[in-house]
Amino acid sequence: MSSSGWDGLAGPLGKQCPSGREAVNQLIVTYGNQQVVLQPGQVARIGRREDSALVIGDPRVSREHVRLSWGPQGWILENLGRAGTFAWGQPVTQILLTQPVEAQLAAADGPTVHFEPNTYPAAHQATAIWEPAAPEPATAERDTSKARAYAAGSAYADAAPSAPPTPGTYAAGRAYPGSTSQAAPMPGAFTPPSVAQDSASSTNVTRTLQILIPVRTWLADPTLRQWPKLLVTVYALLPVIALVVLQNSTDLSTIGWVYSLYIAPLWALVFWWLIRPGPIGKMHTGIAAVIVATEYILVPVLTIPWEKAIGPAGSSHDLFAWIFGVGLPEELTKAVPVLVLATFLLKARNTKLDVRMWMFLATLSGLFFGVYEASRYIGSDNVNILSLFERVFVDGLQHALWAGVAGFFIGLGTNYRRQRFLLWSLGIAIPAVLHGLNDWSQSGIFGSNLWPWVFIQAFSVFLFLGYASSAHAIEQEVRFTPIFRGESMILDLSHAQTPWGEDRSTASNIKPGPGDLGTKYPQ
Repeated sequence: MSSSGWDGLAGPLGKQCPSGREAVNQLIVTYGNQQVVLQPGQVARIGRREDSALVIGDPRVSREHVRLSWGPQGWILENLGRAGTFAWGQPVTQILLTQPVEAQLAAADGPTVHFEPNTYPAAHQATAIWEPAAPEPATAERDTSKARAYAAGSAYADAAPSAPPTPGTYAAGRAYPGSTSQAAPMPGAFTPPSVAQDSASSTNVTRTLQILIPVRTWLADPTLRQWPKLLVTVYALLPVIALVVLQNSTDLSTIGWVYSLYIAPLWALVFWWLIRPGPIGKMHTGIAAVIVATEYILVPVLTIPWEKAIGPAGSSHDLFAWIFGVGLPEELTKAVPVLVLATFLLKARNTKLDVRMWMFLATLSGLFFGVYEASRYIGSDNVNILSLFERVFVDGLQHALWAGVAGFFIGLGTNYRRQRFLLWSLGIAIPAVLHGLNDWSQSGIFGSNLWPWVFIQAFSVFLFLGYASSAHAIEQEVRFTPIFRGESMILDLSHAQTPWGEDRSTASNIKPGPGDLGTKYPQ
């Protein structure tokens, strides 16, 4: 595979017509204000790579998402993207572009790219490409050959060889009159039966069932093995399997783990969609695993002893006790693994991740903490249906919202040195205060009125969504605001202070990580 989005010319630009004209078979590809015209023999790719023929910056799109090449029948679109390519609302793997097509990348509502083949009138193409037709056989022989041709998926033999496909008449991936070879069928596409089979299909119950319930076609369809459909399958079956496995279980803690873990990945997908951190690679998966493992150790070592030592009683109305005795230790437990890993990557590997990636990884930290906490509380003796509902459906979400805000400030502080400790401190303080207010509002300070708790929850959601939607814009302003540029006064005393923009030991050699989307940050 070529290292760029253009593989150059692999063959002649066209065939010379007897009239002296060149048979031009261009393909015009348009996305937004970008347009490229391809000539036969060229191979081009579309995706997020900067050297692609068309560059599409949507994080859902793969670096190399679509490949365009010229074949014997014309231009062929081939999907290379992990998230798939869609046309006519359906996932496709390959299309023969015989007519204008609009394709969506990565999702049915993803970026839309327009493909338009541009050819000379059919008469010129026929002169250049096809030999004069041989005399037709006798009627009976001609009808038989016509049936064989239709059974093979080609056009009728008596169709004019130079006739171009009529839009909407020939399906993508099918041959059309005058073509010299048969394109590979689309996955899951219906293959027309032979004339003999078709005439008997009205009485053939087996054939009718095969048409209406094409199980074999579904089993062979690769689109049914794409991860969104596999995920739906798992989530549809997991509750039923859990009910069967746990039907005789009396351990409420295990039930809490199972159903909290069932809800948490759904929220993770929602957060990924909201934050748009970019593709998740092996490094990000490894970071998430280390965060979860570290939290599993910190909860019994740090969080629980801290809360037992200075945490308030359940009915206490002391706001500061709720903030410093509950909010601060729990937010530190979620934020410390993220902070340590961000610093390690920066100092040991000279690698920075995008602020949005750290925000997303922090939400995963919060989700796991919520699952851990829910399993502990559900396993206690005073659990009831309302507390079970709260722990399973609310706990993980709350912790993820607060941890996501912390992750945003941790990412900013890691990437911009001068105000590093101020940003990190804000990342711990804001969630700790919100957490303390949240628990304090449920302590009975307002009697049986829980609407203040709802208001604090709504404000937490508002704050998270604000940072998720404007993280990139805030980072752009931070990047070019002098107060955030330069060295940290505490952590980076070993570095010589030099004017911004000049080489500064390893600072100018910072390399972006996979989630960085190719960005190098000024300090």
